[in-house]
Amino acid sequence: MATDTGTRMVNLEYVDTIGFVADQGGRGFHLPMGIAIKDDGRIYVASRSNTQSLNIVGIQVVNLKHEFFGQINSYGKGDGQMIWPTALALDSQENLYLSDDFLQRITIFDGEGNFKTKWGAKGNGDGEFDGPSGIVFDSDDNMLLVDHRNNRVQKFTKDGRFISKFGSQGSGDGQFDLPWGICLDDDGYIYIADWRNDRIQKFTSDGEFVAKFGASGDGDGQLNRPAGVAVDSDGNMYVADWGNQRLQVLAPDGSFLLKLRGQATLSHWAKEYLEAQADELKARESFQPVFDVDTDDQHEVSARIEPYFWDPVTVILDKQDRVYVLETSRHRFQVFQKA
Repeated sequence: MATDTGTRMVNLEYVDTIGFVADQGGRGFHLPMGIAIKDDGRIYVASRSNTQSLNIVGIQVVNLKHEFFGQINSYGKGDGQMIWPTALALDSQENLYLSDDFLQRITIFDGEGNFKTKWGAKGNGDGEFDGPSGIVFDSDDNMLLVDHRNNRVQKFTKDGRFISKFGSQGSGDGQFDLPWGICLDDDGYIYIADWRNDRIQKFTSDGEFVAKFGASGDGDGQLNRPAGVAVDSDGNMYVADWGNQRLQVLAPDGSFLLKLRGQATLSHWAKEYLEAQADELKARESFQPVFDVDTDDQHEVSARIEPYFWDPVTVILDKQDRVYVLETSRHRFQVFQKA
């Protein structure tokens, strides 16, 4: 789909869907929350799951060829384990970092998925956090961490030493109300998905407020509980507009460019499952859905229409300008190519 606004054009072409509900472990995801991509093309997905499906809590490793390489660690409080995994990020050596909202800590794995160390403590003092969510590394290999319930962003060295912080609770410029996602652009500017304020905020690398984008609503360019943000090499912002169940693309000045509700097809894993389940495949092929979608509840609409995004929580871009949208409630991610 392409949108032309004056001199700008954004074109996103659907590529593929990867994922399958795996509530007992094995190939697939369950309520995924975070995603990160290695230079070799391996994709990490952090599944949070629920109390009935604890075997799948961990980090699944896949690639765009639908190959499944296994799971990193498991549910629990021990070294390398996790309970409420929230976000993933890679440092310059491609060590993998995981934020855990329940354990209030950062866990670090090496490039092979082996546990290295952990750090963090709950609180509201410098270096403490309450609900670590989005994480990203800057050009100095320092971590920027969204401190969700403390309504701030903190900067740490890779080994957890506190450097600085910015932000406070509120709706003014530079303030936050339950911020969630974070990213950097090529110039080092920081972008925050300011969840309850229904906006994206932009800051300098030192945390000085630059601009804000979006307003509450469901119109073009408006946001409803944005959960994730990514920025391409042209400065366009890709927003996981969670409450509106869509992806929006905004120009560098915040003007609206594009919106997508999702275009998912059955993943390779889902097709293999159905081919092995003849009765279920037959029932699926003969099923004629009859339901009323005359509702303003976009979450309900997404729950009923399979190709649509259902709770898009994170959006990231790779070095080939592919856009990945992770959907918590459909246990998958959709891939688009910027053309």
